[in-house]
Amino acid sequence: MKTIIRNTASSILLVTLVIVVIAANSTYTIHTMDELASLERRLFTTNQVINSINTLHLAVLRTESGQRGFLLAERERYLVDYEKTLNKVNNIIEQVEANAIRSDFSEQEVRLQQLVDLSKAKLSELIETVELARQGRKDEANTIFQSDVGLELYNEFEEVFRQIAEEEYKLQAQHIDSLLKLRSDSVTNLIISALTTGLLVISIFMLLRMNIRETIRHRRELQQHNLVLESRVKERTVELQVYAEELSRSNRELEDFAFVASHDLQEPLRKIRAFGNRISTGYEDALDERGQDFLRRMLNAAERMSMLISDLLSFSRVTTRGKDFEDTDLNTVVNSVLEDLEITIEEKQAEIHIDSLPVMKADASQMSQLFLNLLSNALKFTKPEQPPVITLRYEAIDDEQAAPLNLLPGLSWFKLTIQDNGIGFEQSFAEKIFAPFQRLHGRSEYKGTGIGLAVCRRIIERHNGTIEAFSEPGQGARFELYLPQDGEPFTNLQQQGVISHAEQ
Repeated sequence: MKTIIRNTASSILLVTLVIVVIAANSTYTIHTMDELASLERRLFTTNQVINSINTLHLAVLRTESGQRGFLLAERERYLVDYEKTLNKVNNIIEQVEANAIRSDFSEQEVRLQQLVDLSKAKLSELIETVELARQGRKDEANTIFQSDVGLELYNEFEEVFRQIAEEEYKLQAQHIDSLLKLRSDSVTNLIISALTTGLLVISIFMLLRMNIRETIRHRRELQQHNLVLESRVKERTVELQVYAEELSRSNRELEDFAFVASHDLQEPLRKIRAFGNRISTGYEDALDERGQDFLRRMLNAAERMSMLISDLLSFSRVTTRGKDFEDTDLNTVVNSVLEDLEITIEEKQAEIHIDSLPVMKADASQMSQLFLNLLSNALKFTKPEQPPVITLRYEAIDDEQAAPLNLLPGLSWFKLTIQDNGIGFEQSFAEKIFAPFQRLHGRSEYKGTGIGLAVCRRIIERHNGTIEAFSEPGQGARFELYLPQDGEPFTNLQQQGVISHAEQ
C-alpha cells in the first residue's frame, strides 16, 4: 500500500510539474508568436506600400514616356506600352488606396491619398494631350505639352513619392530591428525550455524505473499480440496476391475483349459503308431526294461510328499497349508532328513558335500522339479570318516550384505550355474537355469524336505527369503540361504495389 501511495504521489507531482512547465512555455511561446505575427503584418503592410508606390511611379513614367514619344515622333507604336499601362493603372491606384487604409500612420495615409490624387491629375494631363493629338489638334496638344503644367505635377508627385518612400523604409528598418530582437528573446526562451525539459526528462526517467516491471509484462503481451498479427498479415498478403493475379488476368481478358470487340464491330460497319457506297453510285437515279438524304445520313453515321470505335481503341491502348520508356528527343517528335500537319498549317497560314525542347524518358509514339492531338486542336478551333498563332514553351522546374504543385519528389520536372489564339472556352469546362466523348461544339462546326484530350490526359498520367487547361471565350486556350524528365511508366502493377503496401 505504501508503494502504491508513493508511486501515486510521485506521478501526481510529476504531472503537476509537467503541466506547470508546459503552461509557462506555452504562454511565453504564444506571446512571442503574437508579437511575431504583429511584426510580420506591419512589415508586410510596409512592403506592400513600397511596392505599390514604386509600381505607380513606374506606371506614370512609362505613360509619360509613351506620350512624349508619340507627340515628338508622331508614331502610333509609341502608344502600345502607353495604352497597356493605362489599362493597368486603375488597379495600381486601387492598391495604393487600399494600402493607405491599412496604414497605421495617419500622416502616411494622407500622403498616399495625395500621391493618388497627383497621379490621377498627371495621367489626366497625359491623356488629354494624346487625345488632342489623335484628333488632329496637334497645336493644342503641343501647347499643353510645352507648358510647365505637366512638369509641376510630376515634381509634386515625385516629392510626395520621396517622402512616402523614406518614411516606409524607416518603418521597414524598425520592423526588421524588432524582428531581430524577438529572435534573440526566442533563443533565451529556447535555453530556458531546454533546461526545464531536461528536468522533466530526469523525472520521467525516474518514474520509468519505478514502472519497469509493468513495462516488461506489457512487452510480453505485445510480443504475443505481434505474433498473432504477423500470422494475420501473412494470410492477408496471400489473399492480396491472389486478388492481384485475378485482377491482372481480368485486365488481360478485358484488353483482349476490347480489341476483339473493336475489330468485330468494324467489320459490319465496313460492309454497311461498302454497300451504302454501291447503292449511292449504282442506284442514285432510282432513289428520290429523300432516299438519297437517308442514305447520306446512314453513311455519315457509319463513318462516325467507325471513328468512335477507332478512338475508343486508341484510348484503351494508352496503358494496355504502351511501349517501354526510352530516351526521346521531343524536338524530333514535334518536328515529325508538324510535318504531318504541314498541309493544314499552310491552308490556315498558321504561325507556330517552339522553344528548344528537352530529351526525356518516354514512350515516343505516345508523345507523338499527345502533341498531334494538342496541335491539331489548336489548328482546328480557330477564329474565322484570323490566322492561328501557336506557341510551345519549355521551362525547367526546380524542387521549390515542384513542391506546391504536388509533383512526385525525386524526379527532374519540366513544364510545357501550349498557347493558341483560337475561340477558347469557358473555364468551367476545363475538366469536362478531358472526359471521353465530351464536346463543347456541334459536329457541324468542328469534326471529331471528343476523345482526343482524354487520350492526352491518359498519356500524361502514364508518364506520371499532369495536364491542365486554361481559357476564356475568344481569348484562346492554354494547356500546361508537367512531365518528369527521368520517369518510369505508371502501370497497374505499380498501383497494386501501393495498395498492397497500404494494406500491410
